[in-house]
Amino acid sequence: MRSKQATVLTDLSAIQHNFERVRQLAPGSQVMAVIKADAYGHGAVTVAGALSAASALAVSRISEAVQLREAGISGDICLLNGVMNREDLNLASIYELQVVVHAEEQLELLARAGARRNIWLKVDTGMRRLGFAPGQLLHVYERLTGQTLLGLMTHFACADDPGSKETDNQLKRLRNISRALKKVHPAFGVLSTSNSAAVMTHPESCLDWVRPGLMLYGASPMQDLRPDPSLAPAMHFTAPVIAVHDVKTGASVGYGGIWTATEDTRVAVIAAGYGDGYPREIRPGTQVLLGSERREIVGRVSMDLICIRLQPGDKAPVGEHVMLWGPGLPIEEIASSAGTIPYTLMCRISERVRRVAMGGRR
Repeated sequence: MRSKQATVLTDLSAIQHNFERVRQLAPGSQVMAVIKADAYGHGAVTVAGALSAASALAVSRISEAVQLREAGISGDICLLNGVMNREDLNLASIYELQVVVHAEEQLELLARAGARRNIWLKVDTGMRRLGFAPGQLLHVYERLTGQTLLGLMTHFACADDPGSKETDNQLKRLRNISRALKKVHPAFGVLSTSNSAAVMTHPESCLDWVRPGLMLYGASPMQDLRPDPSLAPAMHFTAPVIAVHDVKTGASVGYGGIWTATEDTRVAVIAAGYGDGYPREIRPGTQVLLGSERREIVGRVSMDLICIRLQPGDKAPVGEHVMLWGPGLPIEEIASSAGTIPYTLMCRISERVRRVAMGGRR
């Protein structure tokens, strides 16, 4: 029976397909699958179960890691933001988490607590957000008495721009740092580098570990927002028709009357809006899928409702679901229409949207 509310279906088979695509592109690398922000809106626990082939999982915050452990996820989990207080450090120990160390305050916390953790050191090679300057690393290492150093991590700033040379520059800096320091400790020769964009466009950057995120969910991370046909969309965002009515020539639809019928038109009302995570900012002419046919949104997206213009002969019975993005209607297209990126659309799906998962193999 069709749901009477907006629904996100997570296709776990698509996620596994995309994971295999990562392994094709980075055959010599271990994969740390990024499932922060509730697996980019797809459901972290469910996605973690489907990604059992990953060498490790990565989240941003301690609460995300605790959720996974409490749900029975037993593999390696890495905290990308690390820990910033004693409570977080205690939880990282209790739940046996890998911890990224990127700041002086974290070094002091580890020393005061006498904590012993598996850690990654993060070096800033050009992103200029988190990470130690290259010249600090030897001093930092000397303060890590008792810690198990897993390797050196960095993050690429411009891998989503194929025309930029910055990824090559960052990679060169990282290699130089590693070459100089691995004689001090062999773990400095273990390098965690590529995000999704780098995996897809810079094969030379896929070293010991890669950290794909968005591409696991079937969307392209590239600036041009062109869908990549080798990836399978994992998020199917649909919503039901709840009314169909006729609009006479010259009549307007929705708040502000921004669309006016130029001829007698049938309009279907869809039960989804920005309260569900569909962007209010979309440009006129943005489309949805009604069955296999594209139909144009008319009027302004409101909190709960979207209106679409039907064509003669369309069958749009109340209860029929339309696709807001998913297979056949790439999320990249909707993101472009809204002046944003796929990440934000995935992560903005609200709690009132029904969520289901299908497919996948254990």
